[in-house]
Amino acid sequence: MNYDLEYVLDSALDGVFIVASDHRLVLFNRACEELYNISREDVVDKACWKLSDFQQTLDNISNKSGKISYGELGAKTERMVLTHKEGRKVWVETIYTPIFDKESGEIAYVMGVIKDITELKRMEDEKDRLQKELVTIRSELESKYDFSSIVGNSPKIIQALKLASQVAPQNTTVMLVGESGTGKELLAKAIHYNSRRASRPFVALNCSAFPDTLFESELFGYEKGAFTGADKSKPGKIALASGGTLFLDEVTSMSPSTQVKILRVIQEREYEPLGAVRSKSADIRILAATNKQLEPLVKEGTFREDLYYRLFVYPIELPPLRERIGDLPELIESLLKKFHHAMGKSILGISSEALEVLMKYHWPGNVRELQNVIERMMILCKEDRIEVSDLPGYLMDSARMRPYYSQTTGELAEGRSLEDLIHEYERGLMLRALQQCGNNKTKAAHLLGLTRSTFRYKLSKFSPDVSLRAGAGQSRIKNN
Repeated sequence: MNYDLEYVLDSALDGVFIVASDHRLVLFNRACEELYNISREDVVDKACWKLSDFQQTLDNISNKSGKISYGELGAKTERMVLTHKEGRKVWVETIYTPIFDKESGEIAYVMGVIKDITELKRMEDEKDRLQKELVTIRSELESKYDFSSIVGNSPKIIQALKLASQVAPQNTTVMLVGESGTGKELLAKAIHYNSRRASRPFVALNCSAFPDTLFESELFGYEKGAFTGADKSKPGKIALASGGTLFLDEVTSMSPSTQVKILRVIQEREYEPLGAVRSKSADIRILAATNKQLEPLVKEGTFREDLYYRLFVYPIELPPLRERIGDLPELIESLLKKFHHAMGKSILGISSEALEVLMKYHWPGNVRELQNVIERMMILCKEDRIEVSDLPGYLMDSARMRPYYSQTTGELAEGRSLEDLIHEYERGLMLRALQQCGNNKTKAAHLLGLTRSTFRYKLSKFSPDVSLRAGAGQSRIKNN
């Protein structure tokens, strides 16, 4: 029987050894020596240390109660790196188990089982790495979509941010209204990442991106066999956003039948995938957005009135860029920093002449168009700041930058009134003074021989909010 036991243990893939309480090596199978390249002396030393540890625990238990219940003195594990017979390093886990003498009740042996856990350790390390990466990504997302990342100091954008920050912790449905490119999705993400659902998914769906026949399957998902070609089930956006936020962009593009179904989702918090026989719970918060005025669509009958009231619980209006042109210098500064990190190209600022052209433009594409323009100028700019020559031609044409007089003849240009000339000349002087003084209004006012209040008043006449934020360059305008 003893021979059979040794033969079986020598055939095992895991290392097995047994050390007696008198420190004798009773059993040492082939796997210990060949696979894990561990010496008999090391085995005895480690087993004796565990034997002493087990004995101390046994003594403590015996002194207290005198009886040892089953499992009270269980196995202990130890991890280490050993050299495999092929020379490679392997992670192993050794499980030490005490074996008691039937008569005396004392610990007679310690049995150790060595298992190769290299692949398990690799998976654990990968899991730890992914968890740390997830924490980092989530932290970056939360900082990226924090309300402070939305640039602007104009009254309308401040009001929008104030409303958004107040509603973020709630579960209220929010409607974001604004022209295309004003940053509705950016604000929606800021609301999500500052809510109690921040750890759950943010899922966006553009309602105008799919035809009616596909939109419902994209939104609700479908079951296997729901229609020809549905070989397997597919979760919809509602299922993907479970526990988090569903952002419905361009909601006015939904068909009447879809409007009815999304109304049920909002009211009942449940939905039915295509081909399903049972409803599913919709644990989501809904944020919606549109670039159209909904009231006329309700009157026309193209948008359901009951859905309008469900979505318009908490409206937030985002102003177009032309109505907050005073935020332009700060937006440009923010975008320059963003593209500096993305492109590895440093542009220190923008000249006052180039800024003047940009501030005269009406920006139909809003902040999205500005972002595209800045990215293009970052690529084309050869110097350390953006000049008028770097601007796209259509901006120059729109701004209608005509000179005061001919550079060759010195004659005044036609079609320019004295009032226009004085206005542009005064504007240019003030912008140059700001740039020269590092965007410090007090210093700029002193340079031009004006009081600070007069300087701010004149500056405010050039654009709606330029009194709050004006000038260009590397730093923001100081309020002193």
